[in-house]
Amino acid sequence: MTAKVVPPAERLLHDLGITKPGEIDVEVIACAVGVTVRYRRLGVGDARIVGLGDRAIITVDDRASRVRQRFSVAHELGHWHHHRGRRLICHVAEQQDGAAGCEREADGYAADLLMPRFMLEPLVAGIPMSFGLVYQVASTFGVSAMAAALRLADVHPAAFALVVEEADGRRWFRRSAALNHRWFVRSNPPGMSVTADRCGLPHPNVAFAVPAQRWFLGQGAKDAQAFQTNHVMVCGRTIHVIVVA
Repeated sequence: MTAKVVPPAERLLHDLGITKPGEIDVEVIACAVGVTVRYRRLGVGDARIVGLGDRAIITVDDRASRVRQRFSVAHELGHWHHHRGRRLICHVAEQQDGAAGCEREADGYAADLLMPRFMLEPLVAGIPMSFGLVYQVASTFGVSAMAAALRLADVHPAAFALVVEEADGRRWFRRSAALNHRWFVRSNPPGMSVTADRCGLPHPNVAFAVPAQRWFLGQGAKDAQAFQTNHVMVCGRTIHVIVVA
């Protein structure tokens, strides 16, 4: 039987004896791995890390919200773990070969550090996927609602998709691990224009039934039902949560 692989961020939490969400102090954790965190005004980006040998300094923009600052520190610690010795310029990642992959690795490390599975899975066990759960996770772990929603797509046992509409109308999606892998998510479902989404949404945070094929393509989707919930965030994003019944 293959042993379960524990992500490096979770191993670090175990090594430090951290067992509760309230104990995840990113500055203390950073210090434990040789990193000092300081808060200053940055001209570009939310944070940066500069290291030499086994020591580093993370500088975080002091104007960012505390939630954003915590994620930024965790993200830079991900770079410190995975990419030590490499030169990365995050805010111009598109100009660097492989930088986008490094950013995803750092984001994954941050999610594991701030919302570790061994703490999150017992919290969500038996609770249906909903925006109420998203905000419960966000409050418990001190993260943004978006970060909590994305992490639930990794951890929650329900079959669902998150479809996110940015303020500029661009759409992207994240599927949960339990969603039928043969189903494709429609980023622009029939009859759901950007204007309709913003001006004609049903009551926010209230689930309503829709045909699964409205959001999914694939064998069996036309015979399945889903429940959709919408939420418009302060930042202008609209999040649709579509849970397959």
